Amino acid sequence: MRIGIMGVHYGHISGMFRSAVNAPNGEIVGIVEPDDTLYRKYTENTRIPRYPTLSAMLEEARPEIVMEGLAQHEKVEMIETCASAGAHVFLDKPLCRSLEDWQRVKTAVETHSIRLTMFFTSRNYPPFIALREAVLDGVLGEIVSLISTHPHKLGNWAPPWYFDPNRYVGTFHDVGCHGVDQIRWLTGAECVGVHAVGTCKKHTHPPRKMEMDHVQASYRLSNGCSALLTADWLTPRDSPSFGDTRFILMGTVGSAHLRAYAADSLLIVADGRGAYQPEFPPERNSVFVETMIDAFSSGRENTISTTDVLAVAKACIMAETSARQEGEFLKIE
Repeated sequence: MRIGIMGVHYGHISGMFRSAVNAPNGEIVGIVEPDDTLYRKYTENTRIPRYPTLSAMLEEARPEIVMEGLAQHEKVEMIETCASAGAHVFLDKPLCRSLEDWQRVKTAVETHSIRLTMFFTSRNYPPFIALREAVLDGVLGEIVSLISTHPHKLGNWAPPWYFDPNRYVGTFHDVGCHGVDQIRWLTGAECVGVHAVGTCKKHTHPPRKMEMDHVQASYRLSNGCSALLTADWLTPRDSPSFGDTRFILMGTVGSAHLRAYAADSLLIVADGRGAYQPEFPPERNSVFVETMIDAFSSGRENTISTTDVLAVAKACIMAETSARQEGEFLKIE
């Protein structure tokens, strides 16, 4: 399948690019990147053609999938342009800032019958894969509650628009979207309501002042579960890792305590099995693009589907909105 690249100047595009290069069923047919240094970095020892604009790449290289490494406020227009050309879109997280932009994306997808997928890397990270296998095997029984933390380090790499509330999607959506995806993935339920609170305590000085650098959101799920998620930019500068994610699941017959990234561990305690640490499977992000192409080529959604992308974004936008409205409970349609 033919793959185009729109921008390599932000986000997880390096991992997305490696996965695309390694996909035996894919061919990178073009790249749009105005920065000469970045273009050379990604095309060294390759013959990937360079195009001045997305429209030019879509017309001349005819990619069937476009993957992006753009700033957050650049994505909606890019998706609309790809949709008009009939190209599926492989996105880095997050999607967009407002419900108006979300509706533009949904309309473009439905009008032109394209698919979206997103690089939610934790789904393919060994501790989370092992946790999902335990849930699917019924080890924990029926899931009752979920608690997920998403701390992150904010370094000098952060671009100026991170501190512009009219362009940045917000701390919770940017960092906590992984957790929202995880709770939907693990429970099979939808987020139907949220109330959230936020504050700014660390990044308080212009020009690097944030609207909120810590947000806590409490979700009501369609199956009666509850989920509490935190997202923040409070990880110490001298931390050896970008963050230290924790995840606690409580079920009717068992519980799971997960730690990821700073150190990887998973402790499961269940009736009939006691306490144990399951063996981790291999990481799967390296084959994300290969799996995506197999799905799209056969007319199927990817493992992370268009519905997943839109549902996670809407749940995050509603949490950000609730936090800005001092914790008002908001229904999620």
